[in-house]
Parts: sequence; structure tokens; C-alpha cells
Amino acid sequence: MFKILSLLTSITLIGFLAGNCKTSEKTTVTKKDEFCEISKPFEAPQTITYLPPPADSVSEISINLVGDLMCHLPQTNNARLSNGEYDFNPSFEYIKPYLQDADITIGNLETTFAGTVQPYAGYPAFNSPDAYCTAVKNAGFDFLVTANNHSMDTREAGLLRTIEVIKKHSLGYAGTYLNQRDHDSIRILDIKGIKLGILNYTYGTNGSYPGSAHKYMLNVIDSAGIVDAVKTAKSKGADIVLVFYHMGVENVTEPTQAQKDAVRFALEAGAALVIGAHPHVVGPTQKLYSKAIDDTAFVAYSLGNFLSNQYWRYTDAGVILKVIVQKNFTKRITSFKEASFVPTWVYRGDGVKKMHILFPAQWASDSTKLPQFLTRLHRQKMQEAFDDTRTMLTKNIPALKLNSVK
Repeated sequence: MFKILSLLTSITLIGFLAGNCKTSEKTTVTKKDEFCEISKPFEAPQTITYLPPPADSVSEISINLVGDLMCHLPQTNNARLSNGEYDFNPSFEYIKPYLQDADITIGNLETTFAGTVQPYAGYPAFNSPDAYCTAVKNAGFDFLVTANNHSMDTREAGLLRTIEVIKKHSLGYAGTYLNQRDHDSIRILDIKGIKLGILNYTYGTNGSYPGSAHKYMLNVIDSAGIVDAVKTAKSKGADIVLVFYHMGVENVTEPTQAQKDAVRFALEAGAALVIGAHPHVVGPTQKLYSKAIDDTAFVAYSLGNFLSNQYWRYTDAGVILKVIVQKNFTKRITSFKEASFVPTWVYRGDGVKKMHILFPAQWASDSTKLPQFLTRLHRQKMQEAFDDTRTMLTKNIPALKLNSVK
């Protein structure tokens, strides 16, 4: 009888528990394959820890830009060795470290490499030894823009051979092209995850142009074509587009209305960087708001000469312009961040040292850095070049940074 009562009591208790297992927070217990949800009172946490938002993933690249890489006949003659070969490497000996301190270095090649089928020559129809391209590569250049008024100096054959020499030296190029497919392949370089589009156009070529069937060989400034190319570059994934123009008036620092118009339609199409060459003198810089990118765009109207035999004031002065571009991968925004510069000066080989040689113009104020073949007059011209370049570049942007040199 006691056993029966005990069994009934157990059955009653189990039924009671099963009917009262109700709660908003549940814990499952297991006993001999029987499941029961046991009620627990809710307890608020004593403290709440908020995790900080993830940090933005940001990358930056630096772009060095220089103006005209020319090769007048005195430069070629000075580079000739006793065995008949040519060596232009000494021209870049002192400036090389400042060219190589960027992720990419771009220059305007204003000569052709037509080979020995015709004599080497300077102005007005340039043809230079391939060794000039070798020295350019060794100095730290990565990319050359090739559309300028001297692109056709050695006609179509010279234009094509120039590209082949550039390719042989593993340098990138834009502005002149081997064929239609080459022309249509817009240059978009992936540098540390930032895709940089590079376009290059010239105002003309001193009257000599490719034949009607070969118009693809040369990019000539055309507003509709440039707008289309900028938009195409962006549609193909370019985070930021650089347009490099060859235009303006020689020996005139201030931009013409045509230059301003060309800048405007490049920016309206979505370019963020617009760089210029051709006047052989350094021009002003500008920061402009661009509605197309809803951000700041940077403009340099003329980078002047970089290496040449021109020796009158302003033409012996140049600049290495450094532009910093930043990409926020989290927000998917790529922007121009800042620009800075190193003024340069060319020694023409008119003294003891028979070689055209580039120097950082800041060295004018520190004679301990200068080789002995530079005279007091050379140092004065170097200082003049430094002052002129800094004054022009900072005219519209007083805060434009002067880079230090060693």
C-alpha cells in the first residue's frame, strides 16, 4: 500500500512540474530521455560593453611627376663616350634619390628613339640614342607620357620605334600607341590597391600627324574624346584619373584660356589630377572643387623643363612634384590628399665637367653638398631657379610643402 501511494505521489509531482515549466528564458535539462524546460527569473546584466566600430582600412600612394625630358644635341654630344657609345646616367646622378622616393614616377618624354637610320639630332626634330631611355629607367622613372609636339619628329616609323624602346626598358607609356587595340587599352595601374588611370594628350605635333588610317597613334586634345576617356577609365575601375596635357605657350608661366578650358572639361568628366607640360617653364598650381567627384582636385599647369639644354632664366629650372592619393577602402572613397615639391636645376656642362647634370636646387644654400666643378655663377643660377620655382608653385597655394633634401 505504501509503495502504491509513493508511486501516485511521484506521478502527481512530475505532472505538476510539467504543467508549470513556462518562462521567457529557458534552460533544457535531460533525464533518461525526458526533457523539461525549467523556469529562471530574468537578471539584467550589471554592465554593457560596447565594441568600438572597426577601423577604416586606408592606403596611400605617392606619385612623382616631372616635366620635359628633352635631349638637345649638346646633351647627346656630352654623353658620347670614346668608344662611340652613349651614357646619360651621369645626368641623373644627384637627382636620382628624389625620383625614386615615390610609388610611381612619371615624366614627359620629349624626344624620339628612331635609331641610327637617321642622324641623332636635337631641335627642331629630335632623335636620341636609346641610351637616353636606359638612363631614364635607371634614374627611377616608371612611366612616360609621350604625346607632345615632338612625337612625330621622326615620323610614324620613329613614333613606333620609340614605343618599342620604351617597352624594352619595362616602362609604361600613354599618349602614343602601336595600334588601335593599344590605343583603346586605357592605362589603369594598380598601386597598393589604388587604381590610377593615366591619360595623355597634346595640342599638336608641329604640323606632322599620323596618316588618316593611323590616327590611333597619337592622342590630340579633343574635349569630347577626353571626357569619354575619363568616364571610360572610371567605368573600368579607376579609383582616380590623372590627365597629363601637353599645351600652353612656350616661355609663358601663366595658363592660357585654352589650358583653363582643358582643365575644366577634364574635371567635369571626373578627373581628380590634371598636370601640364610644354611651356618649358614652371607654371602655377591650383586646388579646385570638382562637382563630378564631389571632392578637391589638384592642377599643375606646367611642370617646366626637367632635363634640357635650354639655359635662359626659368628654362633651366624644373620640379619634382609629389602628389599623395589616399583610398579609404571601408568607405570606398579615393581622394587627392596633398602635394609637395623639390625644385631642380640643370648644369649645362659649360665648365670643367662636360655633362648636363640635374641638381636639387635647395643645394644652392649649402656649398658642402655641391661638387667643385660648380662655380659661384652656377650656384647663383641654382639659387635663382629655386626661388623662381617656389614662388610660382606657391602663388595660389601658399601652404604647398617644400620637401626637404639630404
